[in-house]
This record gives sequence, structure tokens and C-alpha cells, in this order.
Amino acid sequence: MKTMVGFVLSLFSAIVIGCGGEDASSGAGALAVRITGEDAAKTGFPVEEEGETIAFADGWTIQFSKVLVSFGGLDLRSADGAVAIESKGWWVADLHAGDASLPVFEALEARRWDRFGYEIAAPDASAVALGSVAQADVQAMIDGKFNYWMEGTATRAGDTYTFAWGLSNPTRNTNCTNGLDGTDGVVIRSNTTTEAEITIHLDHLFWDTLGTEEASLRFDAFAAAAGADKEISLEDLATQALSDLKGLDGMPLVDAEGKPIVYNPGSVPLASQDLLSFMLASSASMGHLNGEGLCTVGPL
Repeated sequence: MKTMVGFVLSLFSAIVIGCGGEDASSGAGALAVRITGEDAAKTGFPVEEEGETIAFADGWTIQFSKVLVSFGGLDLRSADGAVAIESKGWWVADLHAGDASLPVFEALEARRWDRFGYEIAAPDASAVALGSVAQADVQAMIDGKFNYWMEGTATRAGDTYTFAWGLSNPTRNTNCTNGLDGTDGVVIRSNTTTEAEITIHLDHLFWDTLGTEEASLRFDAFAAAAGADKEISLEDLATQALSDLKGLDGMPLVDAEGKPIVYNPGSVPLASQDLLSFMLASSASMGHLNGEGLCTVGPL
């Protein structure tokens, strides 16, 4: 996704975005962290981002009714060994319901902190439900050891499929680049509150190629895995072998021109050669910083 929704700057605001030069001045500042799934989590796909339409190559539309994410372990430090934040806090947010904010981290040294990181992993009993998240949903994620839980529908030409997926692909995202200016981490400035946004790119769920931000979004293989009830389970996705992908007609999966559809993992290792493993690997990279900022992603 190519935008950071909702970061509106005012010339008269006391809040500044976490980017820019090194002149942070002396003293202390604060960091306000929030998490978003952008417009895609709220309104689905296709979605308009900075004048570009992000849509499925095979014509499907997606609507989410829940996009729960469990995250925490927020860490802010510098290459010289100094530590600003080493949080043990854990939260669960529903990105479909809207962006969610964490308590502000106060009294931070004003300077550049070039090592920003966080974890996306299953919650435990200490996790705080943000916004409208129900405690029952948090408990379900604890019990299932899910770091993501999402529900929604996919529709094309009046044909609708449903999905409800609990994903267990925990990651540690470290050394995040600031998506606003391409620098490392964030700058805390004296007597101001810097904003940082954990941005979840839901388009990764449906990529057909890994190791690139330019993959196509496709859903035919997902729909074709469903049974007669048109409910797509994770177990259904595991039946779609990448070497023998099937379409809705039960024949080899092809595009509108009759060319075979290939899901290419590139150099990304897969637990097994099926659509479920592909999606778990792809969605493990959904977390960014301030829009497009990339992080070093490692499994937990």
C-alpha cells in the first residue's frame, strides 16, 4: 500500500511527524504510536491510494468485517546502544473498526533513534483490548495462538465467498525505515510529540509473488479451494498445491488470456508448497513503519 492514512499536518500543531533532519535540540519529547490497516481494512478492495487503484487482477472485491492484530514489544533505541523504549506492553486492535492509538511514551531524550521495532505475535492474558475489541476475541486469539484474525467476504459477478482466518505467523520487525523520508527510525524533538505509525498492508495477503512490493493481487485460487458452502478455511487453502493450482472449474488455474497462473515465492522459504504456506509467508511481511517504511522481518 502506498499511503499513510490520516497523517494530517497542521502548521499550528504541537505534534510533529517522526522524520526529518538531525536537529532535535536538547531536552525531552514524547512518542505517540498508532496502528492502522489503512482504507483497505476499513472499506476493502479495490481501494484508492494516492490516485492509484489497488485492485485484484482477477476482478474480485474484498470486504473485511474484522481485522484483528496482536502486537507489542515496542522497542526504540539507537546504534550507539542507548535505549529509549523497551516496552513489555501488548495490545489487540481491530483495524477494520479504525486506527488505534497506544498510550503516549513520555520523557524521551530528544535525538534521532534509528532502531525502531515491534512484534506481531499472539497475545497473552496481559494484552489490552483497544477500542471496540471484545475480550472474547482477545481470548480466542490467546487460545488459538493467533497474531491475526480476519473475517470477510469476496465477491465477483454476484458470487460471494466467506472467510474467517486465524493466522499464526509471529514476527519481530526490527530496524524499520521511516516511510515518510526513508531515514532510519524516528526523531524525537524537544517539547513535542512525534507520531509513529505501524502500518499493516493487507494487500500482502493476496500477493502472487513474494520479495517485491509490485505483486498482483489474486483470489481465484482461494475461491477454488472452497467447498460447496463457499466458506474458505485455512485447511482448504492447504489443498491448493502451488505446482498444480486449480481454478473454479476444476481445471488448471489460468488468467484471462489463458496463461497459467504461477505463485512465485522467490527466495522466501515456505513451510510447504501450497497456497496456505504461501499466504502465511506473504502476510508475515505486512507490518511497516509510517506507510511504506520497510522493516527487517524475522520469525518468532
